[in-house]
Amino acid sequence: MHFNTRIKLLPAALLLAAAPAAFAQSSVTIYGVLDVYTAYQKSTVGGKNTSLWAMGNNGEMTSRLGFKGSEDLGGGYRATFNLETGFDPSTGGLQNSYRFFDRQSWVGLGGGFGEVRVGRQNTPMFLYAGNMDAFGAATYGSAYNNFANWLARVDNDISYISPKFANSTLELHYSVGERAGSTASNSVYQVGFQTQQGPLYVGSAYLNANNATNTNSVKQFMLGGNYDYGGGKFYLAFFRTNEVISATTGNVFTNPAGKYDPSGSVVGNTAGNYHNTYSLSADYRINASTTVGAGGGYIKDSSSYNNNAKQFSLIVNYDLSKRTRLYAVASRLINQNTAAYKMTGASYTASQALSPDAGASETGVQLGIRHTF
Repeated sequence: MHFNTRIKLLPAALLLAAAPAAFAQSSVTIYGVLDVYTAYQKSTVGGKNTSLWAMGNNGEMTSRLGFKGSEDLGGGYRATFNLETGFDPSTGGLQNSYRFFDRQSWVGLGGGFGEVRVGRQNTPMFLYAGNMDAFGAATYGSAYNNFANWLARVDNDISYISPKFANSTLELHYSVGERAGSTASNSVYQVGFQTQQGPLYVGSAYLNANNATNTNSVKQFMLGGNYDYGGGKFYLAFFRTNEVISATTGNVFTNPAGKYDPSGSVVGNTAGNYHNTYSLSADYRINASTTVGAGGGYIKDSSSYNNNAKQFSLIVNYDLSKRTRLYAVASRLINQNTAAYKMTGASYTASQALSPDAGASETGVQLGIRHTF
């Protein structure tokens, strides 16, 4: 009889145990991206005309697996989190061999006041860039992605995201340097603002990243947006960064995501020298499934080297469904003087791209498929 009583009480105990979870209204979402492409590149490498056929990943978007969730704490408050790791679908390997959750890893507390998050987070510049370019700030065709070198993510980041006001949001970030005897060394300060006013979107962000000795700092500024004219969008973007490039609290600036290598001939480490990137592009929706786009960009070197570059590109996107897209890109990048910019995708893998000689131009074509879930 004692045994049977336990059995009868078990369902009630399970209901009581489940009650707090039901009251809290917790939710967890698993999501991801699979992006694989076949590509052709041609340029001058080592003084020889060189071409490369490659199967790559991360063309329009970086392949990733993520977990995000929210728990209702009552009283209008909620706990939030996001864990996200990048990977190579062609091999199954991690995008970043020394970080498991290399893209995002944070926990937060939200409410009527907005939201505070702590951990490894995306920068406002990374989040806004895709709204300023018909190529989504990715693929071989994005001059904005190939020329601009914004810091994408930051470790030890404390952020505040405001509640939406007048269809706008403001965010503030401070990354703790964690160096003995100094709170400024390796620290990163950021501010971002974006607004959607009818057909017009505008975003702007500023970043200051101090180096380990707090003697130099990387200063970056972004401004851009898009205008929906009914049949598609016009995009305009500007990015400015100085040449004092160093390791910071976040990713090291030495080629963190397929941009240029600051230790090479493209940029220097002379304080006061800057690079300005300008991008103009547009797209047109042929029908509900097909969009075509075109655009170009130019990077101006303020130093005496005049290592400038320009690029012109075309893109076609064909949506098989809401989750699956085929894309095709053709692009021409022209380096000037000893500039050595190269075409990359949403993220960079050395085996999938050529590294042109200083001053060499480059032609690239991509055919890819992207699936989101």
